[in-house]
Amino acid sequence: MFAFLTASPAAEAAQLVNCGGGVRAAVVGCSKARRIAKEYVKTHDHSIWLYRCSSGGNRGRCVLDRKLITFPLD
Repeated sequence: MFAFLTASPAAEAAQLVNCGGGVRAAVVGCSKARRIAKEYVKTHDHSIWLYRCSSGGNRGRCVLDRKLITFPLD
């Protein structure tokens, strides 16, 4: 029998790296994270380079597997 452990949101947040300009990323290089954030802010496309993107309020979020990018929409 296999047990799957999931990280809590607090643990995931601790892994985010500040890439500047409000962009934060986990398991993604900062230069790529900033390019994806910039593209989403410009186009609001729900799929950018295979990342699933969404937004709520004034924040955006793009996810691919364990890779996560959060950023401001302004």
